[in-house]
Amino acid sequence: MNLSDRHLALRAAAQWHARLGAAPDCAQTRRLQQDWLALDPLHQWAWARVERLHASFNDVPGTLARQTLSDSPSLMGRRAMLKGVMLGLCTAPLIGGAYLHSSEWFADLRTRVGERRNLTLVDGTRLSLNTATAVDIRYDTQQRLIVLHAGEILIETAADSRPLLVRSPHGEMRALGTRFNVRLYTEHTRLTVLEHTVAVRNASSTGQVIVDAGLRMDFADGPLGAPRPADLSQSEWRQGRLVIDGWRLDRTLQELERYRPGFIRCSEAVAGMRVSGVFPLDDIDRTLQVIAQALKLNMQTRTRYWVRFSQMA
Repeated sequence: MNLSDRHLALRAAAQWHARLGAAPDCAQTRRLQQDWLALDPLHQWAWARVERLHASFNDVPGTLARQTLSDSPSLMGRRAMLKGVMLGLCTAPLIGGAYLHSSEWFADLRTRVGERRNLTLVDGTRLSLNTATAVDIRYDTQQRLIVLHAGEILIETAADSRPLLVRSPHGEMRALGTRFNVRLYTEHTRLTVLEHTVAVRNASSTGQVIVDAGLRMDFADGPLGAPRPADLSQSEWRQGRLVIDGWRLDRTLQELERYRPGFIRCSEAVAGMRVSGVFPLDDIDRTLQVIAQALKLNMQTRTRYWVRFSQMA
């Protein structure tokens, strides 16, 4: 996420804020704004930033706020002025290079929807970021820490005297000379161990659970459960492939939606149809066409960002 992208997203978010403020009861404007939000996590970051800045105006002393508004010649002038103020406040710290490292949207490393990145950290650990992923890297003399804020990562640890830890909102994983995958869901974190072992702990458990190669563990804030057999093919995203074996169509489309801006849906009548195959993640549009042809479904597209599968007429 470079400075230009952030600036454009912030400007668009401020414009949406002004449009919604001018027509707060317009359902169509609200729907369009929601569609814009769904296109890119960067849009969501920019909107949250503008919303926070707008809320901060509520803390301005009443006399100053009234004076500021009364100085503007018209309602639209006041909105334009506030939009400009918000943009100035949004972009100033970015130009200065300041980042809120604890925030998902200001993470050290991040990928957009559909983007994947492979890199080598300073200790030689290899880190892969899947689509729409955000992580912070916190290395010091005592430990190596990777904080996962969003998305999915695959890690191949390098030999080092310092422990390597991966932290998510649901707990912490300690690598024991290993290769493993971590995916963050809304309600839980999924650890899949590909080689050797990983120790898992969280705030609700007094001890830790060791997860061996070939096993996975889903954990949240509550007590840790037992590891289960893992589908190791799900780490094939690193090679740009999605491996599907008998998935329901609705689950398949939900997974493909991670790699493509917009919405991909299906009618209830076809949601239970089964899909199998190995699909390229770098051409989701082609993948959708192949699925539609294989299952003999109608694929409707209103825009590039709206796709729906249904039965043939």
